Amino acid sequence: MVQIVLILSLFLVGLSAFTQTDINSRIKTSASYAVGWQTEATKEYFVHGSFGFRPKETKIELRGDGFYFLNAKGNRPRFSVNHQLFAGAFYRFSNKNFQPYLGFQPGIAFSQSSEYGVQNSETGELEFETTINPVGSFAGGLELFGKEIFYAFVEARYIFGKHTSHSYPIYLDEFRLSFGLGFHF
Repeated sequence: MVQIVLILSLFLVGLSAFTQTDINSRIKTSASYAVGWQTEATKEYFVHGSFGFRPKETKIELRGDGFYFLNAKGNRPRFSVNHQLFAGAFYRFSNKNFQPYLGFQPGIAFSQSSEYGVQNSETGELEFETTINPVGSFAGGLELFGKEIFYAFVEARYIFGKHTSHSYPIYLDEFRLSFGLGFHF
């Protein structure tokens, strides 16, 4: 709830500094904080970075996103590592200062289970394998561009995939919310 209030405050405070001009940026980059929700009341925390390219006079943006896993808390944290990279396309519904968008990004997850391991026959200790797994993501959001090079954004995404290793497979499915600031050139 606090996160939603912060996002709305950011948009409302900055709204007076924006005009209704066409924004047709070619290159964008951003850094933000992201929170993901999994089942059994578990949250994951990430640092989110993105880099996007938009050919002039189009509404399609090509973008890559990276999520660096920080921590997980809750009733059942499933992963001790869950870094992710995505690359895909987004459709922008406007070229004005306020730009809603939707898109799809396939990607990979570099993950390690904290729940299921395999016992090493020599040492007798549990080993948790780190693997690279395919994932996909549907994302949508809103961007609010300023007069200069800054923009603010909020984005929601659903991530789907499965961590597979030499033990039991675990779903990487998660609803994730990102918000932050970026630069456009």
